[in-house]
Amino acid sequence: MGSRPWVKLGGLVAVLVAAAFASRLTPLGDYMTVSGVLEVREMLRSSVWAPLLFVVIYAAATAVALPGSALTIAGGAIFGLWFGALLNTLGANIGASAAFGLARWLGRDGAERIGGRRLAGLDRAMAERGFIGLLILRLIPLFPFNALNVGSGLTAMRWRDYALATVLGILPGTMVYTFFADALVEGTAHASRDAYVRLWIAAALFLLLIAVPLIARRLGYVPGGGREAT
Repeated sequence: MGSRPWVKLGGLVAVLVAAAFASRLTPLGDYMTVSGVLEVREMLRSSVWAPLLFVVIYAAATAVALPGSALTIAGGAIFGLWFGALLNTLGANIGASAAFGLARWLGRDGAERIGGRRLAGLDRAMAERGFIGLLILRLIPLFPFNALNVGSGLTAMRWRDYALATVLGILPGTMVYTFFADALVEGTAHASRDAYVRLWIAAALFLLLIAVPLIARRLGYVPGGGREAT
């Protein structure tokens, strides 16, 4: 295979670095923040192409490992809870699969050269428990979404397991973030008691989202805990 794996791995690094620099050094970065997206909220709402455009932007940003949390919040603020959650879910999953494919195509061969036997052991683990392992990591919002996308692509994990774990794993977090954004917009616009109650509910759901997987791991109901699941 010669130097081809290294050239492809270098290409992957170049793509990710270029995207990071583009978001920081060009106006693109201004639109990757909540405030930036909200500035064009009314324009997006008035366009029939707004939902498709939003999904394309979300998927493209995720494919090159740009932060998507701001876009998730913006989706809820622009489109509301249910439609926003649908668009956020579509954009995130399409982008995550694209990032996985990009990492697999450009980085897998180079990772094999670098990882050697250690990567072979990880590959076996991913083949046996990749789905449940990734699902748990997806359910805990403390683990970087983009790092999991690229990292999974560098292993021999099956795309089917990756895609299913991603769909199921990010859904609770997507709903909570979208609900929070929708509640925040309502609270800002109306400053009513009901809007503030929704904000408190969203904050409580976010804390629960973090706590439940950690508690389950502590009790041993997920891999790495103190006892086996029954």
